[in-house]
Amino acid sequence: MLEKIKTNKFCQFIWPYLLIILATTIVISPQLISHTILASDDTADTLFHYSRFYDAGMQLKTGIFSIFQTNFTFQQSGRIINAIYGPLFAYFNGILVLIAGNWFNYQVILAYVISLLGAGSMYYLLQKVGINKLLATVIGIIYINIGMIPAFINRSSFNGWGQALMPLVVLCGVRMIQDKEKPINWIQLMLVMSLLVQVHVLSTLMAALLLIPFFIYSLIINYNSKKVWIPFIKAVVGTIVLSANVIGAFLVLMPNNHLAANTEFDLSRGGLRPHVLWHNEYGTAFAYILPIFVLLIIAQFVYVVMHYKKDRLNTFVTIWGTVLLGLSSFVFPWGLVQRIFPSLKSYFQFPFRLTVVAYPLILLGMALTINQLLKQGVKPRAVGISLVVVLLLEAAVPNIITNHIFTVACGKDAQVQTVAKASNSDQMLKMLKWHYLPDYLPTKDKSIDQNAAYLYKLNVVDQYQKFNHKVAKNGDLILSWKGKKDKDIVLPVVLYKQSELTVNSKKFTGAKNVIGNPIISQKSGLNRAVLRFIAPAWFYVVSAISLIAWLSVLVFYLWKKFINNNNNKIKVA
Repeated sequence: MLEKIKTNKFCQFIWPYLLIILATTIVISPQLISHTILASDDTADTLFHYSRFYDAGMQLKTGIFSIFQTNFTFQQSGRIINAIYGPLFAYFNGILVLIAGNWFNYQVILAYVISLLGAGSMYYLLQKVGINKLLATVIGIIYINIGMIPAFINRSSFNGWGQALMPLVVLCGVRMIQDKEKPINWIQLMLVMSLLVQVHVLSTLMAALLLIPFFIYSLIINYNSKKVWIPFIKAVVGTIVLSANVIGAFLVLMPNNHLAANTEFDLSRGGLRPHVLWHNEYGTAFAYILPIFVLLIIAQFVYVVMHYKKDRLNTFVTIWGTVLLGLSSFVFPWGLVQRIFPSLKSYFQFPFRLTVVAYPLILLGMALTINQLLKQGVKPRAVGISLVVVLLLEAAVPNIITNHIFTVACGKDAQVQTVAKASNSDQMLKMLKWHYLPDYLPTKDKSIDQNAAYLYKLNVVDQYQKFNHKVAKNGDLILSWKGKKDKDIVLPVVLYKQSELTVNSKKFTGAKNVIGNPIISQKSGLNRAVLRFIAPAWFYVVSAISLIAWLSVLVFYLWKKFINNNNNKIKVA
């Protein structure tokens, strides 16, 4: 029986993923056992992302599509979110929301999806560089228990999805310096970067940063060869085509609107730092790193320095990963950087986000080191096994504790818990405290940006329930209300340059406040306003091209997978 399992291709394929599922189940067991959704007034990112996913889900459910204007959530204000924030991934999540049936089920499904994607991509990377299957699986499990992936599972920090995909970016980099015949597989690079664009633009920029040293090194060892430049240019062009819907949305909005910057944060206080119990976080996750993990990284760095000729790939990824980790930490002079580039306080916010690109490189290096130790004598093998055990315990145990802490904290709001387990309606979203999130509001100028969220709360969050909202079949947002007397009021919707508002059958051409809320003339009695966003025709053309390109890629992949399968491992020098 055991021999049959060992020789069965399906069993050999599936068991690493079963281990990943088991490990994920153990880590989130406090949440599963108590049947608690991790959502509360303190989890601002959860409300933000669940709101945009609910809007995408309602578009799919009703068949009333609106690429730009948000009609079902964000106080039904017409704000633009998904068009420039992972649009295809938003619709994917919308499907999951509908399938799950309630918010608790959806959150649990998402925890397994990100864990399988993160551990699976790390496992795939390690297999491609020659790491044995068991070690690759264990390192994959360690990977999803450090950095931003646990932060997503517990508090919906979206950089977690960037981390989940980053090993695939690292694989593209490894190919650049290891495969002298074909240093860049342009289809592979194009797909990975395009997928990141459809999920999280900031992670895409960090992925580009990660690849720069690999690309430069590839140019050097290949003598600036065409076999590097030509596929690279193909990958860039292909990424632009596949990302045309996102790029097009930015081009529609940016030239004609001043979009509010994100809330500013002091970069000097946002670096990675040794762990302290703070805000319910524990372990090497979010903005913190356990001292024992720091010691393991130092040991890894010392090892590659002493054996730099033995494995140049290990040396390269370890040094580059350590540099990125240093950049992400509190020891880097971010205070000086933000004085020179103040916009980073809004658009980057937290230097610890660089762990998204540092950790996959460091764990790849550690895996290569452990793999070498396991091939040597008894003592080195014992050291290698000990390192794996310590890494696994250091990563997983604190996350079980963290999940328990979040579960206890969120479980205190019994009303939210009851509603979250009852349905996937927007009732839970309306119950949570709306945090100050100014993302993409059309402000008058940058002087307004840091006050935009507060003004949005005053003019929209605190007012929208006084109006009746309806979404028309053509995607228009209709507001109706009864006015007690003729007077000017601020309508709780958001107008961009391309927005068109009709009030009581008359096109609105009046004044707006500094965050794009129209100041309209209300009449005594029944009032009606209709809001729509008019995108240029060319946007729909480029979006259609992007969609066709994705479908073509899917067809090509299926043909490649089942008809012309040629999966060769990258040889490690």
